[in-house]
Amino acid sequence: MKKQLILISDMEGASGIFEIDKKSLYHGSDEWRTYGKDQMTSDVLAVCEAANEFGIDEIFYYDGHFAGMAEHNVHIEQLPANVILPDTPDRCFFWRRIRGQAEQNPIGIITVGQHARYGEPNAYFEHTIQSPPIAALLLNDVHIAEIGTSVLSFLGTPYVANIGCAASEKEAKELCPTVTHISVKSKAESWEPTTAETYPIIKNGVLRALKDLDNKTSPVFEPPFKFELKLTADFKFNTEAPISWKGLVTEQNATWEAPDVAIGLELFNYVRELIRRSE
Repeated sequence: MKKQLILISDMEGASGIFEIDKKSLYHGSDEWRTYGKDQMTSDVLAVCEAANEFGIDEIFYYDGHFAGMAEHNVHIEQLPANVILPDTPDRCFFWRRIRGQAEQNPIGIITVGQHARYGEPNAYFEHTIQSPPIAALLLNDVHIAEIGTSVLSFLGTPYVANIGCAASEKEAKELCPTVTHISVKSKAESWEPTTAETYPIIKNGVLRALKDLDNKTSPVFEPPFKFELKLTADFKFNTEAPISWKGLVTEQNATWEAPDVAIGLELFNYVRELIRRSE
């Protein structure tokens, strides 16, 4: 049986990218091309090296930063030969399509380059998918951002490790208390190491987490899957538009239900289209 590991990356929580380096996160910018991609590639390679040393057969890797833009945020040509990429147009967040291309029973999922949710203190570039206008996206009363949408799209798969900003640990642990969190920078502690320093931290941390795989669990979320989207103060929902899902829309909140997480996240895209700037 093939041992496949799921790896999902963002970029705001990558090693070596701090407030002064914000432009290196902007897809297509000179700073992104000459600096940001190198930092993100280092983190991903550290995970891959640990996974291959552990004996993983295949790494299924989805690069989620600036989804909707075709070019990857890492140097794909530098990745190991056993890394495969999902077939999604322009790397879009088509979670059912992504999940459908992975093994039915991957051994685990790892998130890397992760940032904290909107409103978390001492965080680098915190946001919930897009903040503003989004203040919070809740699933069964748990505030989920990019970490949650990624991991819950693979619900039932053990959550092995989360790698990123120290403040991102809170969301990861709320989703799954058994997950290993590996920090690569901390605003609270004024700790801003280089990728040369964090590479062994990531590799060794991932290796330890994989060796503890028997104690890793999946997040526990059961139907009905109830979603809620809250907006920041300068935005509101169009309450006059007809909706075609089971839910309710007020000026500041929208709620809906779904039979599974993937369908609920697809409905999120329809709900999002109702957002307007307040006059």
